[in-house]
Amino acid sequence: MKIHLSKQLPFVLLLGSALAFTACQKEEVQESVDVESAEANAIADLEMSNVDGFVEDMVNTEPQLNGRVAAPESLPSCATRSYNTDTHTMTIDFGTTNCLCNDGKTRRGKIVSVFEAKPSVAGARVTTTLVDYYVNDMRHTGTRIVTYTSRHNKTVVVRDASVVTPGGTISWAAERTIERVAGRDTPQLSDDVFLFSGRATGVNRRGVAYTTVTEQPLKRVMAAGCARHFVSGIIVIKNENGNTLKLNYDPTGGEPCDDIAEVTINGKRTKTIQLH
Repeated sequence: MKIHLSKQLPFVLLLGSALAFTACQKEEVQESVDVESAEANAIADLEMSNVDGFVEDMVNTEPQLNGRVAAPESLPSCATRSYNTDTHTMTIDFGTTNCLCNDGKTRRGKIVSVFEAKPSVAGARVTTTLVDYYVNDMRHTGTRIVTYTSRHNKTVVVRDASVVTPGGTISWAAERTIERVAGRDTPQLSDDVFLFSGRATGVNRRGVAYTTVTEQPLKRVMAAGCARHFVSGIIVIKNENGNTLKLNYDPTGGEPCDDIAEVTINGKRTKTIQLH
């Protein structure tokens, strides 16, 4: 029996198009899974940085902890700060209902920090725990152990951190070094600039494990309107699917105070994401 190619060609083309479409769909799904790791790390990393900023700001307002006494800049009027001199415990309380903060996010719950010595003393440690702590109705857990290596530099170990999101739970742990590179000689927080570097491990909302390492330090500018996100820095992320992602907080250059970052997958595909 003879088969006329002209009659079969439309079917062959249709089949080829269907296969190509299916392959593209699979690639898009895989890309979405991969980008999840970058987004998960950004969410966890940023809020732990925010917690560090809140604690640092409150340290500046407590005469028994720091000589750089200043009025608090990061806390909204719906939050309070208290310090127990007997237990050396500072509590930042956002209340039990959502409190609108200066970065546009709502928070509730407590940040509780226990100081072993004044932060200005090299070797001093501060252990910070999140208690019923929510950001934009997403629950954050975790413990931060900060060791001051000097007045302006410190190391941070983050343990048992998680973020419960509508799409699933992110788990995260990290080791960080933080350096204050501007605003060292003034009492206020708003002129401070910090550099973050280190490594982390986590599991994203889809259950994919990943590890990260800092390729270029993450820069945090604490000026009003700029402290909501890192303005620059690059993180390299490797996930258990065998893919490598590069998260760039300054894809356009110039360190703008925006919420745009870029993820490059395996050095080929690039996707722009909006940070939360």
